[in-house]
Amino acid sequence: MTFPIPSRLSAPLARFAREERAALSIEAAIMLPVLTLIFVMGYQYFDQYRREAHMTKASYAVADMLSRRLSIVTPHDLNGLESVYETLTYSENLSYMRFTEVRRRNDNLEVIWSFATDGQPAMTDAILQGFLNQVPRLDENERVTLVESYTFDRPYFNVGLGDRIIPNFVPISQRYAARLAFAPEQIVADDNISIIANDTDCGDDVVLVNGLPLIGAGNCTADEEAGG
Repeated sequence: MTFPIPSRLSAPLARFAREERAALSIEAAIMLPVLTLIFVMGYQYFDQYRREAHMTKASYAVADMLSRRLSIVTPHDLNGLESVYETLTYSENLSYMRFTEVRRRNDNLEVIWSFATDGQPAMTDAILQGFLNQVPRLDENERVTLVESYTFDRPYFNVGLGDRIIPNFVPISQRYAARLAFAPEQIVADDNISIIANDTDCGDDVVLVNGLPLIGAGNCTADEEAGG
């Protein structure tokens, strides 16, 4: 059903449709907010992509530094690597990292040692199950070092992107050694969730190097073959 337009309105509407004059200030008042919103949204989404790419590159840089390590690594060293990451990503006091060495044994992955900065929980065998699809295929007794970074990010503008934690997960093999020797610097307390030190390599005996308890120094497969 259509409603007829009153005759007294038809003439003004027809003139409005034919009118080609305009006021630039009115057009600007209408379009400028729209253009500004489009610009701000484009900037924010691009900045989020840039930030994520920056954090990924920084995570790989830290992992590469750790992969070249030949000497014993301690929590002090790993805290220093976190500082490097925060400097690269401008995220001081907004990030934490977790470093873990895992090994494949009897068709399973087991955590040899793990350390998380800023009091965050270290990797456990149970937590590791959630990352199996990101760990490369390993041969029996082969090890890999996992470097994780977690950074809090808050957008500058509210354009539909909320606060979030940006994670990065980098598995990397040691370049010049078969494993990364970790020394927790002290006996790990049972309630310390930031350090996991499973000395599964050489039985229950703790190996001391320069007075430091060393985790992950041995080779169980070689020991078992020699004993057998």
